[in-house]
Amino acid sequence: METTHRPHANKLVRWLLLSLVAIATTITVSLGISNKAHAVPYDLNNMRWGLLPAGGPDKSGFPIFSNFDTAAISSTDWSPDPDGDQSFTSKDATLQKPYVIGTDTPKTVIGNYDKDGNPIGGDIKHQSDAKIGDTIQQQDGSTMTVTGFRIGANATEMGSVTGYGGWYDNLRAESEFFDFQVQEVDRNGQVVPNNKLTVFKKGNFQWSTILGVDKITDRKNNLVKVTITPINSSIFANPQTLYFSLTGVQAPVVEPKSKESNIGYALYGTGGKIGGFTSKDVATSTEKTPILLETPSDGNLYLEDLSNPGATWKADNPKLTLVKDPNQDQLGYRVSGLKSLAPGTIVKFTDTKVDGTTEDVYFKFGNPTTPGGGTTGGNTANGVNPTGSTTPPASITTTTSGSSVVNQQGTTTTGTSQGTPATSTSNTSIAVPKDVAVKGQVVYGLKKLGLYKNPTFTSSKRIAWYPKQKRINRPMFVVTGYARSANGTLRYKVRDVNHGTKTAGKTGYITTSKKVVLPVYYASLPKNNKITVISKKGVNAYKAKNLTGKLKHYKTGTHLTVKKLVKHNLTTRYQLSNGLYVTANKKLVIVENN
Repeated sequence: METTHRPHANKLVRWLLLSLVAIATTITVSLGISNKAHAVPYDLNNMRWGLLPAGGPDKSGFPIFSNFDTAAISSTDWSPDPDGDQSFTSKDATLQKPYVIGTDTPKTVIGNYDKDGNPIGGDIKHQSDAKIGDTIQQQDGSTMTVTGFRIGANATEMGSVTGYGGWYDNLRAESEFFDFQVQEVDRNGQVVPNNKLTVFKKGNFQWSTILGVDKITDRKNNLVKVTITPINSSIFANPQTLYFSLTGVQAPVVEPKSKESNIGYALYGTGGKIGGFTSKDVATSTEKTPILLETPSDGNLYLEDLSNPGATWKADNPKLTLVKDPNQDQLGYRVSGLKSLAPGTIVKFTDTKVDGTTEDVYFKFGNPTTPGGGTTGGNTANGVNPTGSTTPPASITTTTSGSSVVNQQGTTTTGTSQGTPATSTSNTSIAVPKDVAVKGQVVYGLKKLGLYKNPTFTSSKRIAWYPKQKRINRPMFVVTGYARSANGTLRYKVRDVNHGTKTAGKTGYITTSKKVVLPVYYASLPKNNKITVISKKGVNAYKAKNLTGKLKHYKTGTHLTVKKLVKHNLTTRYQLSNGLYVTANKKLVIVENN
């Protein structure tokens, strides 16, 4: 029986194997198709837009676009830039709150070059603010009247969805993905016939350029309605409607908010940033539930209200001295005398803001690992939890002479006040090359860059854009740590120190590319030992390298001879030929290597 049936058994096994292979192949193919077919399309209502001023058409039948900076369209021509801070979404251009694109006081917008092609104001660049009705003086000296605009999509958003990136190189790039329709409507949304208001087309090709906006029949009351519909519903979902008004004052564009808590205050030691606390911490700190701080080894502390650069500080303890700290650009206060306090002393610091309002914050100085201190955020009282067991309270450690630093997340790092890169002792160790900025150093942006919530950069995780600026206005950041993206790229973890701006105090991650960011302080002497003052307010010269003992002031444009570069904590100074010291901040002085 066994011999008779063995061939049939073998055939059955082979058949089963072939069937399994076929089934597996079918499943694999089906899964592949399913993954493609069911990829989640991007909601078009989340797209951010910018406007490129347009006029015409010209004699050739094409629109005329702004090119007031160079002979070709550049990022400075847009108003607003689709990749900039003022770009808008459908939430900023509704029937009830239209986006204002016109002006009641027309002006001439002049670029960076005169009619002979000579730069105006040196290499200063500025963003176009042209609106419908304005006149733009082009780079070649000719003029154009703004009668319409091209709608441009945010390049990062488009790139993440489609792989497309050249947002101003191709004037009809958006039309590859969207259909544009325009209508004049009244304030109730009812259509008003107007054949002069059109979407520009040439042959069979539609552009994303709207012309004849200046020809709406009732410029004071009616609106321009632009409907944008995805061409491929598997890539983009949902049509988007934008409403524009020729009159009125533009409401502030609502920027995406970071979900991370904003550090409202900073604590520094002589070696740089060592901790932070928020307005919530201040609100919950009382004499009974203070924030616990370890007394710094040198007895000094630095306090700064990041959202109020002009704020002043005072303490209720006469043993402490508070003065503006020249090492931190005199924007915060150095607290001296902390070593004279007995362990467990509670001090009330009062922050007086520029508008005259005050805010009190209580600190208890001592060893953070000793139970019985205060709390951060008021979660426990006197270091004892509700069950009665003793627990070390949450704290901010402030030791700066090579000992460990404990932040509010409990990660321990080690470093010195002389600029040695800190090394992480948390679960993930970050290998840091020697040529990157060390923790506590300040870097600034050479080109446009973004601040992100995570080290893996995506548009949805971007906190802010920083446009390319002239040297004296470049954005600055304090390096507070390091991280790597999902593909291993090193990032700086930073805090925004651009005082007086809406991004001041924000924390996140930026690139470490030397083409984009560099340390803000010089690290070497110029070849000819010459520097020039470029700060509009000039710079002071001091007796000591810690910039105390002011002796002289040098105005903008003054040429100085230097003989030595000296380090001071994580900054540098130039010693002049007369023995005095000035800052080596690249935003304030520039070397002369010619």
